[in-house]
Amino acid sequence: MPTYVIVIIIVSILLLGIIVFPLINRYQFKRLPFDQQIRILMKQAKGLIFFKNISYGSKGTLIYIKNKRKILTYPWVLVDGKMLCTKENPFERWDYPENHPELSDDEKKQAVEELEKFNEKSIVKIYLSD
Repeated sequence: MPTYVIVIIIVSILLLGIIVFPLINRYQFKRLPFDQQIRILMKQAKGLIFFKNISYGSKGTLIYIKNKRKILTYPWVLVDGKMLCTKENPFERWDYPENHPELSDDEKKQAVEELEKFNEKSIVKIYLSD
């Protein structure tokens, strides 16, 4: 087998593995129902605190996962280059588990602090509506 054929095969395998397959996975993830996306994110969470931004162009959802068990969602729309949270009171109740328990004072304080830390690290910051 000539050398150029081997090189073409290697390059095509790398191209599929690095570019094509991740794009397909991302597309399929966005087409899943929201509750299935949440379950996948809970499994992917890398620590006690995990943020994931799911964007659909000029709107989306920032998801805050605590201890791989409790989830707060911050739905947002893009206004003048800022992610503006559209949720009335995002720190009132947990969005997951389904019985929607209320956040304790300590949990509210921690959620606000973690959101501030996320904003410090992120290029596009999320702003809560007043």
